[in-house]
Amino acid sequence: MYAIEIEQVYKSYGDFPVLEDLNLRVMQGRVYGLLGPNGAGKTTLIHLMLGFLKANRGTINVLGTRNLERVRGRIGYVPERLRYHMRYSAREYLRFLGQFSDMDAALLRQRVEEELERAGLVNVANRMLEKYSKGMLQRLGIAQALLADPELLVIDEPTSGLDPSGQRDVLDLLAELRSSGHTIFLCSHQLGEIEELCDDVGVLANGRLIAEANVHQLRSSDVSVSIQVDRLSPETRIRLARISPNIKYGDHTILLHPNNQSLQHEVLRALTDAHVTILSLNPLERPLERLYLQAVQDEAPAFFPSPPVDETSESLLSPGFDVRDPLLKDLLNRYLNARPNGNDEAKGADQTDGSDEKR
Repeated sequence: MYAIEIEQVYKSYGDFPVLEDLNLRVMQGRVYGLLGPNGAGKTTLIHLMLGFLKANRGTINVLGTRNLERVRGRIGYVPERLRYHMRYSAREYLRFLGQFSDMDAALLRQRVEEELERAGLVNVANRMLEKYSKGMLQRLGIAQALLADPELLVIDEPTSGLDPSGQRDVLDLLAELRSSGHTIFLCSHQLGEIEELCDDVGVLANGRLIAEANVHQLRSSDVSVSIQVDRLSPETRIRLARISPNIKYGDHTILLHPNNQSLQHEVLRALTDAHVTILSLNPLERPLERLYLQAVQDEAPAFFPSPPVDETSESLLSPGFDVRDPLLKDLLNRYLNARPNGNDEAKGADQTDGSDEKR
């Protein structure tokens, strides 16, 4: 069964298309990673899946229904930019948010403690959020998304803006979720996150899914490998030369080009038998990177430009808001279009002001 089915979805902001006849399916219980550069439409797609935005055309089926309002409680969502009331502690915050679910008080207290434990926040659960690092806040966001034990977890750029330590904490937490049976839909532009966490990967560009692959199959594909050693004796060099013409070597480096699992196994066994100290083994190319770059380079034209700023909408915003945000842009347009005779009222006001001046 598919947890997510998207068919022929088209979404634009005015005259600017963001998603064009997009087709995408995610199997239940799988971790699906969507790759794409900034501006490729990943966040817009998430907002459509959650019902925050409406597609111009096409169908979106999530957890067996097109009625996204009906399944919203079965979906956990971690946005790229998290917003918190910083005067809460983590425990208070989760209990407050949990009150909007169908859990009774006893179950809510239990679930809060379970997710604090899973997120590694038990020891700081009573600390005010204003004292949390960004990595801790990100883990709290995942705990909040999991509070009602959702069937589907949707995550947008899980390690955006985090330092290496914070990234590692979040990735470890998400890796733990893989074995829990959740379906996870993860948007990222970080190849390493997709390689580590996902079962399947798709590449989004120009509003279309231009490539898909099984991550495990990508990992097992043939790539060139460099092996660094402390030394190679003449006898070991002769043995390596007899194994395959695909092996090149120097004093401290062995190159397998192209490599495969049986060749790599035989070389490593020869080095071990000769008591050669292996310092490192590194692929010279990453299959996922190759897939991504080839797909993006073959796709033309370039990625869609950002929609222009609507000055009318911009005037309604307080300083600090970015009207180029697609969700905010769409909501503002709906508001402007819904105002009764807004432009006529403005014109009438201008005419009245003019007549007053003449008097």
